[in-house]
Amino acid sequence: MKSLEDTCIHCIMNSIQDIPHIKEKLPRIYKELLLMRLSEHSLLTPNVMECVKQQLFVTSLQHLQLYHCDQVNDQFLKSFADSRRQLKTLVIEKCDVSDVGVLAVTHQQKSLETLVLKYLIHLTQKGLGNVKSPVLHTLNLKGCSQMNSKGVLTVLQNNPSIEVLRVAGQGNHKYDDLLFHDIAETVGPTLKELHFAPHTISDVCLCVLATRCPNLQVLSLYGCPRITGGSLLKLTQGCTSLRNLDLSYCVQLSHSPDNQSLWTLPVTLTTLSLCGIMLEDKEILVEALQRLRNLQSVRLCGIPCLDDDTFTQIMEKRGSSLVEIDLSGMRKKDFTDEGLRSISKYCTSLEILNISMCHEFTGESLLPLLEDPKRAQHITKLFLSSRKISYEVLCAAATYCNNLCSLDLGGVGCVDDNLLCLLAQNTPKLQRLGIKGCSKVTDTGLCTLSGSCQDLAFLVLSGVNNITDKSIFCIANNCPYLEEIYLNGCKQISTTTLQYLMDYCVSSVYIQHVTPNLAPEQLMAKNLDTGEFCRVDQIDYNTHNSHKRKIAKEELVGL
Repeated sequence: MKSLEDTCIHCIMNSIQDIPHIKEKLPRIYKELLLMRLSEHSLLTPNVMECVKQQLFVTSLQHLQLYHCDQVNDQFLKSFADSRRQLKTLVIEKCDVSDVGVLAVTHQQKSLETLVLKYLIHLTQKGLGNVKSPVLHTLNLKGCSQMNSKGVLTVLQNNPSIEVLRVAGQGNHKYDDLLFHDIAETVGPTLKELHFAPHTISDVCLCVLATRCPNLQVLSLYGCPRITGGSLLKLTQGCTSLRNLDLSYCVQLSHSPDNQSLWTLPVTLTTLSLCGIMLEDKEILVEALQRLRNLQSVRLCGIPCLDDDTFTQIMEKRGSSLVEIDLSGMRKKDFTDEGLRSISKYCTSLEILNISMCHEFTGESLLPLLEDPKRAQHITKLFLSSRKISYEVLCAAATYCNNLCSLDLGGVGCVDDNLLCLLAQNTPKLQRLGIKGCSKVTDTGLCTLSGSCQDLAFLVLSGVNNITDKSIFCIANNCPYLEEIYLNGCKQISTTTLQYLMDYCVSSVYIQHVTPNLAPEQLMAKNLDTGEFCRVDQIDYNTHNSHKRKIAKEELVGL
């Protein structure tokens, strides 16, 4: 259910024009929250905007967060702009703004610490000219398809204190290798996190980062096919504080002599991804991972030399410290449930396990882990969408993993209402659930689940053809913090019900409902006998009239 705080904010949001003296009565943090909610629900209409300017645009605001709203445009940002209002956080994501609006809202903002401008397709290098804050430490320009190297360099030169830089997504073809030199020269000593993937960074660029960025802790080299063992060696020698390194699909590291650089990975690493590296040398893989004594999270998807034996050797040394293991997409005949047995044997603190798309696994060797009252309590995320996964394993996870917050069972044919009822009884913290294509699930299971797991924020129900509007109403009434729901192919769900869901949830809900041959729109109404909302054409009038006759008879008996 909604918290009292969110219920009050929701009421104010929908009646803001009728409530006097909001400016004086509402604390700053709630003004900030109200602005965010108004943008999320696209309620910044011209009439509301006049009230917003008078009541919410106060000089004490410190955090402005605006999401997915076409009403947030250049005019809105120019109306908000005021150099006396010193923001600490500015987030604008998927809004209809350009250089003009960003220039206005960032002008003279000397206290800005975090700047997030995501998926602003009209933003160019010119829009960043006013970003000048001596305390700016985080910059995120993900998905700004018109941005280029010059724009990023301008921000870095004007804000040399940046520690976290994220520049990824659409338009990466506009970033050249020279930018990495510029990043290293301008913010090298302070830079701690660099997220630039996918980008084909060269050996030369990586060597520059290794030399100039000694404090680098997080680096993503995802999809960089030009990286060789020599530059990776220099990186590990120069950046001795690295704790998170993503080498996914760095294909040059698959073969000798470049693969030998994996022996030199810094022991400071806590998170490592080797997905997609076609490594054939079992000895290098085992020894490279065994020596990483601080390793907590590892992704080993698609590595050819990983089998029951090599995985067992790795788990024997590192299993006790691992909190996350990702083996998704492993389809090798020589990696079976016997290899998974080492997880049950050696992992004492595991929190996240991903064996999705591993169609050789039944998961039965995981039962000692899942049924262990102590270790099962550590588990928070499970990804088990594999065809052969055992129903007994699913029931064990639903029964004993009481702190589970994320579960993916997409395509698992044995998932049914009984399993959802087990989740409802035992996993009250569940926030994310994927049951795509689980055709045995009906309204009964989903309504029971939504009534108990009221923190649900992410649901994948595509292809669950038996569910109807009843499930959506239950989700809307019980799960007000829902953020995303996927309902492709669910023909018994009406658009009217989905609108009800969008209106009732606290934040803006992303709904994907692509359904060919959808039934014509039906009238929705509340059944006064049961209290449920349903389609008028689905009301059983015989039952309805029978219920009325029963009530009348009881009243006569009472007289």
